[in-house]
Amino acid sequence: MKSSAELFWSILTIDITSPPTPLLTGEGSIAENIETCFEMARIFEQKYSRFIPGNYLDTLNTNKNSAIDPEFFSIINLCLKASQMTRWYFDITVLPILENAGYWVSKNKLKEDIWYKNIVLSENKIELLHWVSIDLWSVGKGYMIDKIYKYLDKKYSNFIIDFGGDIRIKGEHVISLEDPNLDQPHPNPLLIGEGTGTIWWVVLDNNSIASSSGNRRQFWDAHHLMNPMSGKSVDDKQTIFLTHKLASFSDIFSTALFVSPIDIAITVLNTVVWLEGMIIMSDGTIHKTKDFIWKK
Repeated sequence: MKSSAELFWSILTIDITSPPTPLLTGEGSIAENIETCFEMARIFEQKYSRFIPGNYLDTLNTNKNSAIDPEFFSIINLCLKASQMTRWYFDITVLPILENAGYWVSKNKLKEDIWYKNIVLSENKIELLHWVSIDLWSVGKGYMIDKIYKYLDKKYSNFIIDFGGDIRIKGEHVISLEDPNLDQPHPNPLLIGEGTGTIWWVVLDNNSIASSSGNRRQFWDAHHLMNPMSGKSVDDKQTIFLTHKLASFSDIFSTALFVSPIDIAITVLNTVVWLEGMIIMSDGTIHKTKDFIWKK
C-alpha cells in the first residue's frame, strides 16, 4: 500500500510492500499505521518548522532560550557535530543570511551574527547567544524518516519512506539519480526505480540516500545552500548524493558537504562510518567513495 501527505513543503510518501508480521496481527491496518506515521510528521513540523509563527522553534529564535527535550537535544547535537567536522562551514545559525537574501519569513532584516558556537546546550536547556537564530531544514526530514522507520521496522519486512527525495528503505530497491544538467529538473533528484532524465542508479539494501543540489529552492539570483563565511550561494558543486544507514546522517551531510570546500567535504566523506557518496563538481569532475555502488 502506498500513500502520501504534504509536509515540510515536501511530499512524504510511505510505500509498504509486505504484509504485517504474524505477531502483529490485529495491531492496526496498514492504512492506520501509515496515518500514524503522517501524524508523527505533522507534530514534528508543527514544533520545528521555521515557517510556522509562534511554534517552539519560532519562540526559541525570539526569546533566545528554552527548555529542551531529549529529541531536540539529539537533533542539535548532530548539527553541532556536523559543524565541527566541516570547520563550521555547515552552520544552522545561517538563517539570517537565508532570510536577508530573500528566502524569508521575517519582514525585518536580521542581524547576521553567524556562528554555531553561539548555541549553548545544557542537560535540559538551550541558549542562543549574540542574537543568533537557527533553522532545522537540513536535518528535519532525515530525522523524521528515521523516526518513522523505527515505528515501521518491527511491523513490516519491506517498505520505502520517501520524504521529498530523501529516502530510506527496508529491503532492496533501485534508486535513480537525476542528471544535474537537466534544463527542467524533476521535483525530486532521487526516484524510486529507473526513470527518465536519470544518468546513474544505485541499489539500496536497508539503507538511506539523500542529495543536495543548487538547482533546487532558488530565489532571486541565489539558492538555499549558502556559505556562512561569504554569505553567498555555493557554486563550485552541482550535486551531491550520499548514502548512510540513517537518513538523518545522509540528509544533514548532503547539505554540510555541499556548503564546505571540496577538500573538507572529501575528508568528512571518508571519515564518517557508513557514509558513502558521490560529489559532482560544476566543472563535471566527480569525487566518489569506492563503496558507493552506481552504474552510469
